[in-house]
Amino acid sequence: MNSNQPNSQAPAKGEPSAVQIQPSSDAQTRVGYLPQSETIEADERIPIAHEEGYDPLAIALALQPSETTFPDRFRLIMLTVVAAALVIFLFPTERFFKPRTKDLGTMTIGGPITGVNLAHINKRNEPWFNVLLEIDRLYFGEGKLSDAIRVAESALEIVPRKNWERWEKVHYRYWELLSAAGRVHTLKTASQAYLQILPENPFANFFYAQAFLSATNRIRSFSAEMKQAYRQEAESVIHQVENACNALNAQRQHPEVKEKESVLLELYQKLRLEQAKLYVLIWKLGGYQEDKHPDVAFRDKALDICDSAELVNIIEAKALKIDIYTRILDRWWWFEGQQVIQGMKQRRKTLEQNVKALKKELKDIQKQ
Repeated sequence: MNSNQPNSQAPAKGEPSAVQIQPSSDAQTRVGYLPQSETIEADERIPIAHEEGYDPLAIALALQPSETTFPDRFRLIMLTVVAAALVIFLFPTERFFKPRTKDLGTMTIGGPITGVNLAHINKRNEPWFNVLLEIDRLYFGEGKLSDAIRVAESALEIVPRKNWERWEKVHYRYWELLSAAGRVHTLKTASQAYLQILPENPFANFFYAQAFLSATNRIRSFSAEMKQAYRQEAESVIHQVENACNALNAQRQHPEVKEKESVLLELYQKLRLEQAKLYVLIWKLGGYQEDKHPDVAFRDKALDICDSAELVNIIEAKALKIDIYTRILDRWWWFEGQQVIQGMKQRRKTLEQNVKALKKELKDIQKQ
């Protein structure tokens, strides 16, 4: 073979025009070999879309600008606000995250005082402390309630009235023991005497109201004169308790008592609960009146206290509401359509459902 003879089978390297371009197949075109082109204008896209068989409505929507207008934004905001309002109204937070129901328990200054407690070392020289130590030893240590009461009475009867405030812890424990022993009349007399010196003391007001209510509830029949006398005394005690509650609220607002906030709140709750019971007593003395009778105001005040933010989750308040609702239902005649309760017209069926729900709630708490 002559090497100088040009090779007709292989083209020269520097001549691109001599390269043979094979036509692309249909499969290669579909896979990704697209022709280069410029951007297609909108008026050119419409005929192409029609030829491809697209729906005219889809073509019109595709050609609309993507930017939202101010009316569209305003409508979206309004829909969001309405949706949020509906969620808050139909699904309130307290329906799913209810605060835990609380039992107030009895009024007390706490557990027994012990001489080895470091917090009480600086009080050992106080005469009232040694008396309280002996009372708690007899009551908590040996279970001698009567002996503990005698020790308290013997000590307090020789204390001058001007020093009663210094001996307040002994007074509080004494009233606590009298309440536990069921000595209602002695408790009423002792707490009333203390209130003459310190009329806004929360412990004295609580035990006096409790003793008054206990003594009244023991009476099975009232004459007209007795009803009037007990009603007047109940109104007087309500006024006293109101002043004590206002004093506690003033203390709670002071910045230096933050560490005692829970204690003051519990005292306030207990006083308010006794006040609600006093309102119910006045309603009872009037014969559990209803509708437009003036005594209904006392019933509704008791319900308002039970529904207040401080008492709404208290077990004793729920039990008192059940008692009030039951009294209303017992006097509700079958032909009566609605009654006004707390300023709102309510049907008998609604009240029955409320009682049923409250009883179920208390029953579930007892199972826990």
